[in-house]
Amino acid sequence: MVSLQTVTIKVSKRIVEIVEEMVRLGIARSRNHAYNIIIEAGLSKVMELIEHKRKVRELTEKFLREGIPYRNLPTVEDVEEGRKR
Repeated sequence: MVSLQTVTIKVSKRIVEIVEEMVRLGIARSRNHAYNIIIEAGLSKVMELIEHKRKVRELTEKFLREGIPYRNLPTVEDVEEGRKR
């Protein structure tokens, strides 16, 4: 089991906003978890995760509004038949 120690730190407003977004996007379970991720993974990696999650969320919202843009995709049967040839 990991032994945890409470520390008090001051961070920039930018870091606080990043932490809040990590929690909002589900990258971290809590602000405490978000700070630990930043410490362990590094800020640049966290920014990559946030950008990825933003893009996924934007696409999901777009697909829910407009529908999935893919039409007439092959079915499982089509793919299996193609493999048999």
